[in-house]
Amino acid sequence: MKKLFTIICATLLSVGVFAQAATEAGTFLLSGTTGFDFGSLSVTGTDPSDAWDDDNSENSSIMELDLMGGYFVMDGLAVGLAVNYKSESTTEEYETTGFSSLDKETESTMVIAPTLRYYFGETGVWLQTAYGFGSMSSEYESESTGSPTVTVEASYPMSILTIGAGYAISLADNISLNPSVGYAMSSVTIEDGYMNTNGNLEDLKIKMSGMLFKIGVSLHLGN
Repeated sequence: MKKLFTIICATLLSVGVFAQAATEAGTFLLSGTTGFDFGSLSVTGTDPSDAWDDDNSENSSIMELDLMGGYFVMDGLAVGLAVNYKSESTTEEYETTGFSSLDKETESTMVIAPTLRYYFGETGVWLQTAYGFGSMSSEYESESTGSPTVTVEASYPMSILTIGAGYAISLADNISLNPSVGYAMSSVTIEDGYMNTNGNLEDLKIKMSGMLFKIGVSLHLGN
């Protein structure tokens, strides 16, 4: 038991020493998270078995990349720039006797945000806030038997404010694992996206908010 207690104390001490040394003024910070999800659904059978002779399938994929680079202007306080890119695509296929269709839809967002992150001494705990601007774009393409291909593209400006907190878990002298939780509020403006009671088109602003849960890796480069 005494040996176990000594190991735990040594581990906690090493995390604290890393957090302090890695957040001194003049240190550079590189942090990032990435994710990729893929799903596929298709009709495999019906009961009764002859109730449906069509073939249907749907494939979806989501890719997200979140990077942040910063510089510690004073002990514990890093000023930097964050870049977030997210792309979500869905493909639906339908086929029956003499007819087939293929629908593809892709939605992506790109945001660049000035960022502040503050580490609380040797605890490894940090707070972060960022406010960014970017765009949300979408593309829809539809192909079907006997009809011309239809393509619709659109792009809208957006802004987003995020506030979060995380904890730096030491993996090496200058590398840490960073689980974090946060809250985001975003706004997207669609030009001429709403028709008022007078029949005139107005810009439509859509506001969204929600929780964020992430696990990233940070690299601290000393001066």
